[in-house]
Amino acid sequence: MFVGHYAAAFAARTIPKSPNLATCFVAVQLVDIGFFSLAFFGVEKWRPDPAIAGIMPVDLYYMPYTHSLAGSAAWALAAGALIAAIVARDRKLVAGAIVAALVFSHWLLDLVVHRPDLGIFDDEPVKLGFGLWDWPRIEMPLEIGLLLGAFWIYLRATRARTEWGRWSPWLLLGYLLLIQSINWFSAPPQGAAAFSGLGLLAYGASAAFAYWVERTRADRLGLE
Repeated sequence: MFVGHYAAAFAARTIPKSPNLATCFVAVQLVDIGFFSLAFFGVEKWRPDPAIAGIMPVDLYYMPYTHSLAGSAAWALAAGALIAAIVARDRKLVAGAIVAALVFSHWLLDLVVHRPDLGIFDDEPVKLGFGLWDWPRIEMPLEIGLLLGAFWIYLRATRARTEWGRWSPWLLLGYLLLIQSINWFSAPPQGAAAFSGLGLLAYGASAAFAYWVERTRADRLGLE
């Protein structure tokens, strides 16, 4: 799952005292940001495998530090504690809890789509994953549906504060759909530098886009 993770970010941003949208965007992809960074240095491992049916023909065969249940929980707790330490006192509990939940939501959604490559504590021989990537006619509309539903919730909870604010969310949505199409229909990069670099670039650009959208939108429901 890729842009489906951002559904949780859009929905969470409608909670009063939630972190800004860019922070939510980073939180839902933090586990993957960690994976791409570690994979670049060969700490976590992957390999392209054209023989894999369905979408995402990549064998993610060693990801204990980011995509195990314990690893994802540790990333979630650390991120939540960091946010709680740096935000204003009246927002600490809510913001920290939201960020921790968003980080961990990545593992829960991955569980649905990944093939069995998610460990519990480490690199166990028996791993988890319901394998919806092997059923693209189900996975694709599910992922887009999650994104569109949460995007609608975000639109209803905010209003334009500038002229650009009328269009910025739609431009962000278009960008997310574009990179999802590339993710689905392009061959995966063969080298570690390209694989990790493109992934990190996509996440960074998405967060920057979300930051700009937030600058152009105001809340309707007392989110601040």
